[in-house]
Amino acid sequence: MAEVSYIRNPYPVPDVVREGVWLRRPVLGNKVSPKDKDWSAKLKAHERLFAHHTLNSIRKDNRLLRSQVPNDALDLALTTVYIHSKDTLVPKSYVLVQPETLGKRTWRVLKNQIEVSKTPDIPVTEDPVSLLVEKAECYRGPVPERRVHPSSVKLNISGPHSVQSNPGYSRKIDGTFYSI
Repeated sequence: MAEVSYIRNPYPVPDVVREGVWLRRPVLGNKVSPKDKDWSAKLKAHERLFAHHTLNSIRKDNRLLRSQVPNDALDLALTTVYIHSKDTLVPKSYVLVQPETLGKRTWRVLKNQIEVSKTPDIPVTEDPVSLLVEKAECYRGPVPERRVHPSSVKLNISGPHSVQSNPGYSRKIDGTFYSI
């Protein structure tokens, strides 16, 4: 399998081909070409602002038909990496982990980047059986090395004026304490 790396997208329109199908191309203006890498050098600031699209703005464009987007919580739960028959005794927070969290390539585009494929390195002297043995490993699932349950973390902001502090901070003007 070819190794893929990502670089920043120099074009005015993000590459969202994996997310959906264009019914009509987005409006960029008459001076901008969608395949021009130096498109911003020829434009004034207000023209560049009109022609440049972010991932959020292009997803809200009604000319992009996005059929793979989950409609409800069930669709979102079905796209997780959790496999009920293999993943046992995992915390509740890991049941809804999406494939993008683990670095797997899916239909979602997370950053405005484009793929640049590298040529694969083909080993000359190794036999294919030894390559399969090296790649074969047990399925581990989405469990990280350190299991910390989210409810066990103390989430308050520490400071000198918390409820657990010295009662001297809760005195009345006359010097007596407030009754609790």
